[in-house]
Amino acid sequence: MTVAITGASGHYGRMLTGLLLERIAPSELILITRSPQALAGRLPPGVRVRYGDFDKPQTLREAFAGATRALIISTLSVGRRREQHRRAIEAACAAGVRHLVYTSSVGIHPHSPAIVIRDHLETEEILRGCGAAFTILRDAQYAEVMATMLAPMALASGKWFASAGDGGMAFVAKRDCVESAAAVLTRPGHEGAVYEITGPEIYSFRDACTLAAELGGRPIEYIIVSDAEKQAQFDAAGIPRHYVEGMESEATGAWSSDDMVSYERAIREGYFSVCSRHVQLITGRPALSLREVFLANRAALGA
Repeated sequence: MTVAITGASGHYGRMLTGLLLERIAPSELILITRSPQALAGRLPPGVRVRYGDFDKPQTLREAFAGATRALIISTLSVGRRREQHRRAIEAACAAGVRHLVYTSSVGIHPHSPAIVIRDHLETEEILRGCGAAFTILRDAQYAEVMATMLAPMALASGKWFASAGDGGMAFVAKRDCVESAAAVLTRPGHEGAVYEITGPEIYSFRDACTLAAELGGRPIEYIIVSDAEKQAQFDAAGIPRHYVEGMESEATGAWSSDDMVSYERAIREGYFSVCSRHVQLITGRPALSLREVFLANRAALGA
């Protein structure tokens, strides 16, 4: 068995690489990235690092060559990543990969207003028709986003503005997502499965606000705003409305304002109200709770 990972120089890819190297030999791992230099000197001998760019399909078949299983980590290019994913899936199949695993999203529904869902929905359909075995990992929003980005901003200002209202989501620890992927890639029996990778309980942003205030030791007012008001806040902060390649900000990461506003609307309307025990089913241990993730990142709260 040889496993390939795309997007291997990103945070998810690096976490997964560390876990896989505890389970398979270095010679059984292929890391595909647009930035091979970012992994130089970080890996044990035997790991193969290959250049592969979803926007340059001619680079992909050779990148996947020799792999029997592959994880396609969804790209950040909202709006055009369905074509990027199609190129990667076609190249992997042409290279002989027999089992493809994909990081999708919870809340897959054709009527979801969240613009991120469209790319995932179409990628899942491409996977189902590609001819190879597949496994879909539908990840909830990372709990770390709440603990290290949204909560600290709210503690600093004393206000948490949300257009998500009291809609909920079972926020998931990123490590639980990565450990689930590692298990699927290294153990048999997951072919054809669609897993909802979530935390153990559904929380609203109001719940997260209350938790942040408790652990941060300062009061926070939870303020529900309209989509238009939320959009105006992002505009005032200079956040691009559409994804720009390579965009990154301390407050919002790599997400555009259209993405975030539509995501909160989908939460408000109940599309992301999904909770499962699939993390425990796959890894053998319960998923971390939102409180556990907040406690693990308490320094970010200034506590």
